[in-house]
Amino acid sequence: MRVALVFDGLGFGGIERVGIHYVRLFQKMGYEIDIYNLKPDCRELEKEFPKDCRIIRRRMPDLIIPDRYMLAVKRWRWGKYLYPLLYAGSSALMYLYRLFAGKRERYDIAVAFAGHFRDLTFVANHFILSDKKLCWLHGALMEYLASSCTYGDLYRKIKNLCVLSVDRQESALFANQYLYGLNIRQLYNPIPTEPETLDEALRQELKEKYGDYLLMVGRFETDKDQKTVIAARKILQERYQKTPKLIFVGGGSTLEDCRAYAKELGLEEEVIFMGARYDVANFYTTAYISLHSSPAEGLPTVLLEAMKYGVPVVATDSPPGVTEILKNDRYGLRCGVADAEDMAEKINLLLEDEKKREYYIAQGRKRLSDFSYGTIEKKLREIIEGLL
Repeated sequence: MRVALVFDGLGFGGIERVGIHYVRLFQKMGYEIDIYNLKPDCRELEKEFPKDCRIIRRRMPDLIIPDRYMLAVKRWRWGKYLYPLLYAGSSALMYLYRLFAGKRERYDIAVAFAGHFRDLTFVANHFILSDKKLCWLHGALMEYLASSCTYGDLYRKIKNLCVLSVDRQESALFANQYLYGLNIRQLYNPIPTEPETLDEALRQELKEKYGDYLLMVGRFETDKDQKTVIAARKILQERYQKTPKLIFVGGGSTLEDCRAYAKELGLEEEVIFMGARYDVANFYTTAYISLHSSPAEGLPTVLLEAMKYGVPVVATDSPPGVTEILKNDRYGLRCGVADAEDMAEKINLLLEDEKKREYYIAQGRKRLSDFSYGTIEKKLREIIEGLL
């Protein structure tokens, strides 16, 4: 069976890392995999994909994606008058672009994996040919429809959806009854349970240099809110007299702003920015507590990676993903979104109570079994067999 996984770029990011796991899982199931990168300039993680899958770079310009223009209606009053013209014009450009894009390959299944307008449009509008289509929603259906109602039009063309959470799904379908009849299945992201190769020299250096440090892994973008973590570290020092180092692993557009914020709070020596790294396992295995601060998340893989390496989690209660994973503090501690004081309090609880910290380490490892390759493979086979 031939499967195409289509991505809206392959830079550093959680969706892309999840995609690597799914490629390995599909290959384990015996499928032949091609990877489509629709933003060829964004390809930092291409080399992380298995060598025996083919990576095809196919540029998909924003200009020819009709459904993006609904943003004009939401942003400007006059957008509702301009939208029909923009939609019609971009649709014509899209079909012309597809016509002259060259030969289209055929697959048994085409998967819009990023769940963004670019890859959904590519799959829904037959830029590649396939017997069945499938798209991944890295969150709940409600979230996507709330961000843009035009997602629903693309979902109807694709017919089959995988969601990470069914939070408020019935409400979403009731409010958008034209979507009834879609084949919607819930599926968690797989996490390999076998340990990765570690750099012992680096691990030793991290332990000696930073001690029992706090860790956050993630892109530096406005939707990750690292400033709340930095503010929590300041409160931890002033209110609780705790001074662990705080290490960030990741790169992105807000990194320099966060670096300046740490300096403004007098924490330039306490907060360490490591930039984007491929060897994050070395940081997880030497960290004392893993932190997460996004205001909203689908199903944050970084929480599962921390659990895999025996690191307890403190995370903002970002709907729907963090709630889905931590299950009302059963598998980790949640704090309020953008609430640095609450985060500092939860961090301090784990710093002061070693028994509670060990409890959450054990609970995290237990939770990980729900995301194992074996568990997800079984469900994925059922989903593939039931594709419309």
